[in-house]
Amino acid sequence: MTEQSTKRCQPESTVSSIGVCLNGASGRMGLLIDRACDDVECGVRVTARNTRSAPIDGRKREVDVVIDFSSDAGALWAADFALKTRCALLMGTTGLSDATREVLLTASKSIPVMIAPNTSIGIAVMRHLVAESARYLSGDFKVSLSEVHHTQKRDRPSGTALLLAQAVTIGSGIPLEQLQIHSIREGEVVGDHEVTFLGRSETLTIRHHAHSRDLFATGALRLARWIHKQPSGMYGVDDWFGGVKKTTP
Repeated sequence: MTEQSTKRCQPESTVSSIGVCLNGASGRMGLLIDRACDDVECGVRVTARNTRSAPIDGRKREVDVVIDFSSDAGALWAADFALKTRCALLMGTTGLSDATREVLLTASKSIPVMIAPNTSIGIAVMRHLVAESARYLSGDFKVSLSEVHHTQKRDRPSGTALLLAQAVTIGSGIPLEQLQIHSIREGEVVGDHEVTFLGRSETLTIRHHAHSRDLFATGALRLARWIHKQPSGMYGVDDWFGGVKKTTP
């Protein structure tokens, strides 16, 4: 587990519907998540929406989870609102400053906080595969990582690329330098991530291609249902992945 290895992860549950506050509700991801909640079977309903043009106050609302896809400044508002309403926080905003991460870490002492730079379930599985590959291939294979995103993507490398680089380090024990990460910004690419292990006579490539941003919305809702059941603490998507593996027959 990301911060407190002694915490017990609870299994994901969709028995009852949970209420979410969307911070950055008018943004690209906010709109997608809002639309995904129209599916009554998803087990999530939007009970509050916060935008720059229509901010909400900090009064107690029917909110179980704050889902944030906004900005570094917006993340601070989301953390404050989650603390005031005593609900969980799912942080999907990337490019967070060190100061904001400290605020989130402090908040996690009182509420469950998940930092998820990529809410794709496929990426969660890819991280596991990359770590295992690095564990077995380190020393004999050279590792490189490439990522492609749309031209409006601000952070470089992407948060997902850094997570995959971290997976390489976890598996091999050798840090993957940012110089080994190739970042490309072109067109309207949703997201392509590729990790290559180059050996003398063979190459292993692990790649994830996002066809539509809808996958991030459905993944965020799945993570939201999970995080609101957890005790206070700091979590990552790997904690969700580990919990799902433990509860799978």
